[in-house]
This record gives sequence, C-alpha cells and structure tokens, in this order.
Amino acid sequence: MMSKRKQTPDVLAEILGGEAASIEESAGRLAGGENRMPQAWEYRLVSFQDYHGWRPRYLNGRELKDWTNGPLIHDYIQAMGEEGWELVAASAGERLYGSADTHQLFFKRPK
Repeated sequence: MMSKRKQTPDVLAEILGGEAASIEESAGRLAGGENRMPQAWEYRLVSFQDYHGWRPRYLNGRELKDWTNGPLIHDYIQAMGEEGWELVAASAGERLYGSADTHQLFFKRPK
C-alpha cells in the first residue's frame, strides 16, 4: 500500500505565472484529465523443458501436471497472448526449478 505523499506545489507553474498545482494534479492532467492510481500488474514466470520440443514445465515455480503432453512453446505463447498476457522478457541458460528447465518466459497483464 502506498503512503500518502505530502502535497508539493507546482514550482514551474508558479515561475511561469500560472496557477500552482500539486504534482499529483499535474500528473493526473497529463495522464488524461483525472488523477489515476498506478497500473497494477500480475506476472507469470514459465519455465520450459525440452521434451519432443520445448514445453512449459513450471508455472510460477509449480510443476504442471502432465507437462510432457503440454503445448509446444510457440503454441503456448499464442495462447497466453489470447488471454491478455504480454511477453516481457526471456531468459536461457540457468535452470530455476528443475534439472533441465533452462528456458524461461516472463509475462505480465493488467490486474
């Protein structure tokens, strides 16, 4: 939870002779006319293992049941996009959860 910030005057507006406004009010005008809370995100970390092609094996650290029959990586990425997930990063080389899960994809979407 974010703490309430002290209202800070808009120094630039004062210098230019305009009406002083708080930083929050100025940010709200820039963002579309109203004060908004920062966007909240949910994240998903998926580790892949090679089993007749790269397949998701771990989702946020939990092994998927029957992962060997799961979708191939390109099909998985497509399905995630259809659910509103955006691929934001990829990593390869270091295993995270299993002995051979050396490829990870990181997704996010608005809460």
